[in-house]
Amino acid sequence: MRLNLNDIKTPLLCAFKYMLDFYYGEVNIDTILNLDAVKDGEFNKASIFIVCDQIGLIALEKEMSAQNIPNHFLPCIIFDENDTPLIYQKNIANKKIELFNAKEEKRFEIEFNELNHYKKALLIFREENKKKLLDKVSNNNWFWEPVKSFWKSYIEVGILTFFINLFALFTPLFIMTVYDRVVPNEAYETLFVLSFGLIIVLIFELVFKSVRNHIIDKTGKKLSLYLEEDLMKRVLTLQSQYDTMMTGAKANLFRELATVRDFFATKSIVQIIDFPFFIFALIAIYFISPAVALVPFLIAVVVVLINLSLQIPIANLSKKHLENIQSKQNYLVESIQGSDTVKLSNAISSKLFNWRTIIAHAENIQLKIQRVNAFALNTSQSLIQLTTILVVVVGVFQISDKELSVGGLIAVTILASRSMVPVISLSTMVIKFKEIKDSLYNLRDFWDLPLENEKNIEIGLGKLKGDIEFKQVTYYFKNAKYPSVNAINFSIKNGEKIGIIGQTGAGKSTLLKLLTGLLHPTKGSIFIDNHDISTIHPVEIRQNIGVMTQDPFLFNGTLKENIELSRPISKEKMMETITLTGLEELVKRSGQGDGIPVGERGCNLSTGQKHLVALARAIVNDPSILILDEPTTGLDVGLEKKLMENLKHIIQNKTLILITHRFAALELVDRILVLSNGKIVADGPRDAVLNALKNPKG
Repeated sequence: MRLNLNDIKTPLLCAFKYMLDFYYGEVNIDTILNLDAVKDGEFNKASIFIVCDQIGLIALEKEMSAQNIPNHFLPCIIFDENDTPLIYQKNIANKKIELFNAKEEKRFEIEFNELNHYKKALLIFREENKKKLLDKVSNNNWFWEPVKSFWKSYIEVGILTFFINLFALFTPLFIMTVYDRVVPNEAYETLFVLSFGLIIVLIFELVFKSVRNHIIDKTGKKLSLYLEEDLMKRVLTLQSQYDTMMTGAKANLFRELATVRDFFATKSIVQIIDFPFFIFALIAIYFISPAVALVPFLIAVVVVLINLSLQIPIANLSKKHLENIQSKQNYLVESIQGSDTVKLSNAISSKLFNWRTIIAHAENIQLKIQRVNAFALNTSQSLIQLTTILVVVVGVFQISDKELSVGGLIAVTILASRSMVPVISLSTMVIKFKEIKDSLYNLRDFWDLPLENEKNIEIGLGKLKGDIEFKQVTYYFKNAKYPSVNAINFSIKNGEKIGIIGQTGAGKSTLLKLLTGLLHPTKGSIFIDNHDISTIHPVEIRQNIGVMTQDPFLFNGTLKENIELSRPISKEKMMETITLTGLEELVKRSGQGDGIPVGERGCNLSTGQKHLVALARAIVNDPSILILDEPTTGLDVGLEKKLMENLKHIIQNKTLILITHRFAALELVDRILVLSNGKIVADGPRDAVLNALKNPKG
């Protein structure tokens, strides 16, 4: 009898079935049980490891907080305190977490912080190399390590701040001394001495503040240069299979980084480090009048409690605000990039309606945040005024009890008012930190993603010959149930000319990305000159492989800048490349030589001209291996014929891999591979394969 989900008694089996359904589609429960030869009630974690081993998946049990599970391991199985298995489906901006109880078929949401209650995880995935990603501890070291490197500057700022806060006490004490000592005794010489001394203190205070600001600005600039360069490096060297963020979201990371940097490394930090003045002032007030000192202390407690009570609404609103900024940025970038498509599709009205909805929602959340901040600020300012009133009231009674002088009352009034400023500033910073915290989470998640060169691969291979071998190479795209390429085996000798053909979606472009190191095989190995590609530095791979992509990207700049992207070349070499690729007519007509501007994304060039620029870019460094993806796209018959003749000269003594749908381009190759549904269905001499395709029954 075949089991269905309602008949299953073991919650773990239900959860495991969900995971297998995610990877393979609908999987029969009897199949799962038969793979381990157990009954429903006997199914346990060991069974999961046995089944995964048989079907090509990797299972890994980890004792870890579910908060630390990277998003690229989702979905996975997590266990609560009662060892109940749940499916951790989705992390929505470190705010809401989607969980699924597979036994009860119930989906529910929890807060991100509640993930701390789940201390065990069972991760199931395909890629063997994913294991090492878990060894990376998810933390904010990416930010704090460079911040710590400036510890000397922060010590200097701390020392300067100590003296600045100390100097701030002198003015109220000067006034108290004048009222209590100078005025009654008409001690004018003392007045001049005290005034002169206070002027010197004020000069020192000015100098110290200027030096402090200079140090903070200088440190902030250095930190900014380091972090922004590091972020750009990560954006450019992120492993392609983990590069799932939209362009707008990536651009927004730089805005978030600037916000975090401004909070921790620029003048806003002064508002936090000035807090010791409150303590100094409170001590000074206590020595003048202990009873009066209670007033600013109690008001400070009230300010802190009010601001703490605002943390929950601020936290919820700031997360929503961050999500909306990302959505707004994504929509904006997409709309600008696709403006021609919007016009041609007559979709301007619908796009404007969507934009209006996005900004209205974003502005609504921003308005709520501003209201909460305004309430906190207005309340704090009112409390400062209340502090002054209460200090005067208490001071008057202290004067009547002969516990305080008039000069003392004036001094404590000034000190109490000024002492509340750093308390309110600190409270404001605490509220702002809630907003910053979400940006830190987003940046941390991005910083945890693996880079192409993070394995510190050695260099020194130099020029490669061009021998290529694929051994049982399989690749799955993220969340795909079927492989894009499946157990592919073939080899190419150096100097061989290979054509790869197949219907759309057969896996041709995936092969290209695997060979150039943009993607890493889920299973199997790729060798170039008998070196496993995973042991070759990406820089050396691309130094030896010239690639002309099907959809070339041109940068806003000149023709010359777009051809010599990696390094400058001589004028002679540039003109030779332009001639070989058929771009000389464009250069002659422009009247600007190779300085002709191509426009953003090559908007000043035709489709065919863009492809010729991409071809020039591919051959300019004389690589051993040349990969051409649809090289004749957008070319007229005459230019195509001329390009074919030039390419015959270019590809001499090179390994050529040509991906095309046009048979005319196949005259460049000697051998053809035919791909279908990710597998090689034909491999042989060009003419034999083409004849077989034309006469399948023959």
